[in-house]
Amino acid sequence: MSEPIIIENLTKYYNKFLALDKLNLRVPEKEAIGLLGPNGAGKSTTLKILCGLIRPSSGVAYIDGINVVEKPEQALSRIGAIIETPEFYTYLTPVETLNYLGRLRGMSVVDLKKRIGEVINLVKLERWANVKIEKFSRGMKQRLGLAQAMLHDPPILILDEPALGLDPRGVVEFREIIAHVGQKKTVFFASHQLVEVAQICSKVAVINNGKLLAFESIVEMEKKYQTLEQAYLQLTGGTGE
Repeated sequence: MSEPIIIENLTKYYNKFLALDKLNLRVPEKEAIGLLGPNGAGKSTTLKILCGLIRPSSGVAYIDGINVVEKPEQALSRIGAIIETPEFYTYLTPVETLNYLGRLRGMSVVDLKKRIGEVINLVKLERWANVKIEKFSRGMKQRLGLAQAMLHDPPILILDEPALGLDPRGVVEFREIIAHVGQKKTVFFASHQLVEVAQICSKVAVINNGKLLAFESIVEMEKKYQTLEQAYLQLTGGTGE
């Protein structure tokens, strides 16, 4: 399996509610892929299954050829993730938090020290590195979330609404970070921000009611529908959100 993320007939019921309906998707290596869809379309459910947070009702998902359900720890070692708004111990600083999380991941002290400096610089939290997280805004927690996702230098990033809570400058900086890391990593992220997706991603997968409606390059989508927004609206039959 050459694709780092493979989803085959993924189905998820919450009681009687069908959240994912035989979803099939193959995410190519070292590309940034956007996952678009209205609220309740199945975006977060898909990402949670990939990260081993919930189990599918049927179907299978592979991370670098590893079955997520059968070997979750092995699969998770290949992933860095932000799912929903990241929360941290507020009495710790970013450096303390990343130290703690890195040790949990089994990183060596030497690697950890070097890597903490790198990711804190990357997400532009240098001035706040030793400030308690209780003083952080939502956007700053989101930056720290991105830092922890990249801490162990995983080949795959899975991000759920990663620009949520960031101010306009933060959104631009996030875009630059993903453009930078995306050259060497596979980035798969869910978003409502069509402008962000259009500027970061090479391809988009559009889902609604748990079904894949389209998986194409943004260039192809714009040829067919003129704009990504028009493509989204026509495919989902809804409004901009």
